[in-house]
Amino acid sequence: MGNDMLNKSLKKWITCAVTVIALFSLTACNTEIKVDYGYNPSDYVQLGQYKGIEVQVDEAAIEKGLINKRVLNDQKEKTTYSNVDREAIQGDKVIVTYTGSINGQQVSGFSNDEQGLILGTDTFIVEGFIDELYGMKADDFKIVILTVPENFTMAQEYAGSKIVFEITVNQVQAPNVPMITDTYVKENFDCDTVEAYENKIKNEIQETIDEQIEEAKKEAVLTKLQDICSVTGYPDALIETKTEELNKSINFYALMQDMTPDEYCQNKFNISFDEYVKRAAAQELIFYAIAQNENIIIKEYDYKANLPGFAESRGHSDVQSFTEKYDKDKIVKGMILQNAQDLVMNNAVFK
Repeated sequence: MGNDMLNKSLKKWITCAVTVIALFSLTACNTEIKVDYGYNPSDYVQLGQYKGIEVQVDEAAIEKGLINKRVLNDQKEKTTYSNVDREAIQGDKVIVTYTGSINGQQVSGFSNDEQGLILGTDTFIVEGFIDELYGMKADDFKIVILTVPENFTMAQEYAGSKIVFEITVNQVQAPNVPMITDTYVKENFDCDTVEAYENKIKNEIQETIDEQIEEAKKEAVLTKLQDICSVTGYPDALIETKTEELNKSINFYALMQDMTPDEYCQNKFNISFDEYVKRAAAQELIFYAIAQNENIIIKEYDYKANLPGFAESRGHSDVQSFTEKYDKDKIVKGMILQNAQDLVMNNAVFK
């Protein structure tokens, strides 16, 4: 009996010891992940009342705008064109044959036997080509000299070259745009009324509507947040990093529209590229300062648990590829930034 009691006591002691060791290991493994900003965010920001920010978002206008956009796209698809004997104007489809020559040699990539271009809607690889089609009639012929874009990547050997186009208009066609009526929607979309047709569209694009409303709310809050919180300066390292990051992304969209990054920012945001960089840097500084003020941290277990969802939200379905592209310090900073933003958004008041 004595041995049995001794064995039971020993087993109990061992079980308790193992439990303590396990709990100690769990606690040790779930430590705070330290991050290095390279600066103290609070040194550059004077925080205002970032909780309870009040903004107004016209959700009905966003919904109506998206439905109208879809109606116009449907209308465009149902539009037909008829030949007319007059000069081409905005909205017409012009069927053209053209050849492009550089240094006296015809270039196949700039030539076409028959191509339809809708004036005011379609674009062409060489700027100014479509402008030359306005005012032309069927069977008209024209020779124009234009310039291949400097950033033309499809055939870089021609970038910046003068090109001579010989253009013949085969047909000028006027659009027959359908009226949005009950009869039209019944024939084309199996809806009895225009209202039913718009409700059908709303149901089909509800996810997009919700996304754009949330984006509008976020933009309104972030704009007001930068008015509430004062940024007193910018760390050089942050400006340098943001300039490099944004130059890559902005340059991509700018090239698509044949613009410089500065022209793109002026056109889209009404500010220069440098001002856009500072706005992005200010937003980051403010959220890091809020994170410090709220003691927002990331622990090891939080990091591992949230990593798959965080990677997916950044466009990576595969965690491994995400962690190979970004180091742990950068990911943790991103999580802190997101948590600070969620705190502000969750406490905002929307009217």
